Amino acid sequence: MIDVKHAYRDAHRLKQIVSALFKSGLGYYIYQLKLGNHLFWHQRGEQEKPKDLPKSVRMAMDELGGTFIKLGQLLSLRPDLIPREYCEEFSKLQDNVSSFSFDEARNIIEGELKHKLSEIFSNFEKEPIASASIGQVHQARLLNGIRVVVKVQRPEIKDLMNTDIDLLYHLAELLQNHAEELKDYNLKSIIDEFKRYTLNELDYLKESRNIDKFYKNFLGSQTVKVPKVYWDFTTKKVLVMGYVDGIPIDDKEGLKDWNCDEKIISKNLADCFLKQIFEDGFFHADPHPANIFVLPGNKIALLDYGICGNLTDDMKEKLVDMLISLMNRDLNDFVDGFLSIGMLEEKDETIVNDIESIVNEYASANIDQVDFVHLFSDLVFVARRHNISLPVDLILLTKAVVTIEGVGQQLNPDFNLSASLHEYVGTLTARRLSPGYIIKTFIGDVSNFRDNVKLVPRQINEILLKLKKGELGVHFERKDLVQLEMEIDRSSNRVSLGVIIAALIVASALVLNVRNGKWLAVAGFLIAIFLTINLFISIIKERRIVV
Repeated sequence: MIDVKHAYRDAHRLKQIVSALFKSGLGYYIYQLKLGNHLFWHQRGEQEKPKDLPKSVRMAMDELGGTFIKLGQLLSLRPDLIPREYCEEFSKLQDNVSSFSFDEARNIIEGELKHKLSEIFSNFEKEPIASASIGQVHQARLLNGIRVVVKVQRPEIKDLMNTDIDLLYHLAELLQNHAEELKDYNLKSIIDEFKRYTLNELDYLKESRNIDKFYKNFLGSQTVKVPKVYWDFTTKKVLVMGYVDGIPIDDKEGLKDWNCDEKIISKNLADCFLKQIFEDGFFHADPHPANIFVLPGNKIALLDYGICGNLTDDMKEKLVDMLISLMNRDLNDFVDGFLSIGMLEEKDETIVNDIESIVNEYASANIDQVDFVHLFSDLVFVARRHNISLPVDLILLTKAVVTIEGVGQQLNPDFNLSASLHEYVGTLTARRLSPGYIIKTFIGDVSNFRDNVKLVPRQINEILLKLKKGELGVHFERKDLVQLEMEIDRSSNRVSLGVIIAALIVASALVLNVRNGKWLAVAGFLIAIFLTINLFISIIKERRIVV
């Protein structure tokens, strides 16, 4: 009986989808997908191919609402999955769903929190202040008088979204089989990722953890406010957090009424995101104007933490290396750095040429004129063209900074995120030269060296066993042997020098505990520092390429 009910619901929803496609001017593709039998009799007939396909698809998604709007919004953040024109069109999608009743909201809250509404809140506004595909938001006050907002998930939204996702898989299969221009796209993997994203957004506990992390990262900030999560009243379907008394960043009239300084706000916005990227490694991935509020005193607040990105320490270091390489006009290092981020089995000359053609545009420009934001955006499209698999978080980061650039320029025409980024990279470069950073990096290298040394006996044993069994083969190709010998000799010398430096530091640390041995320890440390600086300078000199 349940299967019959689900089958009927799926068939009914499919008819709605086909009708929305027809209404948006996509009748041509309905027949291409062999779905013409789902049209009403008066809609059937020969259809013309739409002239502006991205706009027509966006209109269909807008008409279907809910899941389809969410899909479009997610795809607008992923220029690595779809063409640029679709990303730009889908970014116009906004939730336009109606709110559900207060009685339904109360039943969900009381069912989740196991208490009557009056036992949790001294006041609860019946009319929501915002309504979206997944849920809606109400103002309220806790019993202790604290103002909060209560995010309540829509009733039966999970079942409705599961139905749409099932149909999306069906449509993806039809498109893959019948639309020649889409054969190069892995539509199933796109739906797979959307499904994972949707399941995450349907769990408010995951969003709450994101908010909590931001709250801790910006605790004590004078320019950024993050709402506090009230965990005692938060579940998978209900999220209670502090009320943000502000106005949307694109409300220019409101900003004038509050005597806000748009230049200060745009600077605070840039500093906020650069901190997220280069210090926290955890960033808001969907910073469109509706998700950024301005508070009195030019303070900003971020809302809706459903989509966030993570950057590992290694990823942060690579990004900084690439930016420094660009500032030093070292194009080879920049290209190598970009390719090292992606999943690439072999460096192809065509890929290198495409990347260099983009980077070369900035080679003769003053560094203050380099548009880092659009540079990285263009590089993402090159990666997509050559099927280089970049980390999802890097794609989200690129889209986020492009969005921030647009928001900042809308607020302040003189806003330039690239200039802020250039200044910030200068600070990071100076930080890298500080004794603390050098020591920390050196300790990390020594630790890695120690771990690698531990692996050597086992690896040698494995090699000997393979030799004994005749399983090990060596392929030798004569190519630039003299150069190779020089490189090996130089690398061996550096490794030896690194081991000597490590030994000096360890020995000096031990001598510190010996009576009357402090002068010897100090001498050891000074020698180690001298050798480290020389090693560092030799590496920089060798790798620097003037363009």
